[in-house]
Amino acid sequence: MHLDRAMQFVIGIMGGGQLGKMIAGAAAKFGMKTHVFTNDKDSPASHTTSNLTIADFTDEDALISFAQSVDLVTLEFENIPYSTIDILLQHTSVYPGKKSLYIAQNRLREKGFMKELEIQVPKYWSISNYTELQEKNSNFPFILKTTEMGYDGKGQHVIQSDFDIQNLHNSLDWEKEYILEELVDIKKEISLIIARDKDKNTSFFPIAENFHVNGILDKSVVPAKIDSYLTKQAQEIAEKIASELELIGILAVEFFITKDGSLLVNEIAPRPHNSGHWSLDACNVSQFEQLIRAICGFPLQEVKLHFPCTTKNILGTDINNCFHYLSNPNSSLTIYGKGQAKEGRKMGHVNIINT
Repeated sequence: MHLDRAMQFVIGIMGGGQLGKMIAGAAAKFGMKTHVFTNDKDSPASHTTSNLTIADFTDEDALISFAQSVDLVTLEFENIPYSTIDILLQHTSVYPGKKSLYIAQNRLREKGFMKELEIQVPKYWSISNYTELQEKNSNFPFILKTTEMGYDGKGQHVIQSDFDIQNLHNSLDWEKEYILEELVDIKKEISLIIARDKDKNTSFFPIAENFHVNGILDKSVVPAKIDSYLTKQAQEIAEKIASELELIGILAVEFFITKDGSLLVNEIAPRPHNSGHWSLDACNVSQFEQLIRAICGFPLQEVKLHFPCTTKNILGTDINNCFHYLSNPNSSLTIYGKGQAKEGRKMGHVNIINT
C-alpha cells in the first residue's frame, strides 16, 4: 500500500480497551482512520477513534455494518465469539486470522496445539467435573484455570492440598470446562513478541523478563537477562508457532524458564501485549506500529532497542499516586482513560528508561 492510499484507509478494531486505543494511535501516525467496535461506551479507545460502534459482539446487523465500513479488521483481545469472526469475514479481512483466534482463546486447545508441534508446556489435564479434580489429589501443587476468558489471575485457583480441592466443590461453576496445570517451579518468566506479515516475513522484539503479583503483570524489564542460546530457542519456537497459526500481525509468547534451564510455553496472545509496552518509548518501532505495518502491507521494521527499559503497570487506586513520574526525565507515563479504579485493574503504565 502506498502512503497516499493510507489516508483514505479505515482500520476496524474489535475491542475498545487500552490496546485498541494504542492501535488507533499507531494507525493515526500513518494518516489512517479507525473504527472501533466495542460494547462499552466509555472504553479507552472510544475517545480516540475516528468512528465508533457500540453494540454487543453478537449483534449481527451491527457487525455487518461495521465490516462494510472498514478496509480490514484487527483485534485488541482474542476472547471474541468465533461466530463473530465468521460474520466479519463475509465482508472484510480479519487479522490475525481465524486459526490464531481459535487456538488462543481456549487454554486446552492452546496446550494441545503446542504438543502437536512438539513444543514443551507444563503438564496439564482437562477437568470437566469435581470428581475429576478429586482424582488428581497427588503431586501438589497445581493451578486450576478456566479454559476461556480468564486473564490477570481471574478464574485461577492455586491448589496446594486436598483441603483446597474441597473448598472448590461449591465455589466453581461446573458448567464450565477447566484446565489443571502443574505449578512449575520457575527461574524466570519471559515473553517474546514476533511480527509476521502477509509475505511471511518476520521480525522479533527483544525478550522481556516479567514479574507478576497475584497473577497480574506488575512490571516487564527489557532486555531479559538470559543467554544467547535461550534467546535463539525462544525465537525459533515463536516463529514456528506464528507460521503454524498462519498469523498475520503480531504474536506474544509467554515462556517459563525452569530451574534446570528448560523453556516451557505458558500462553500465547495474537495481539499487542502488556509486556511489550516498553516498545513505545525504548525502540525505533512500537508493537502497535509493527502490527499496522504487518496487516497493511508496509515493510516490517527491524526492531532496535535504543535503551534498556522497565514498564511498571499502574493498577487500581495506584493511579491516584502516579503523577510523580511526570517529574522524572527518564519516565514516560501513559494513562488509559478507564473509569473506576478497581483493585487489580490496569489503569496505565510508566516506561522508565535506563540511560
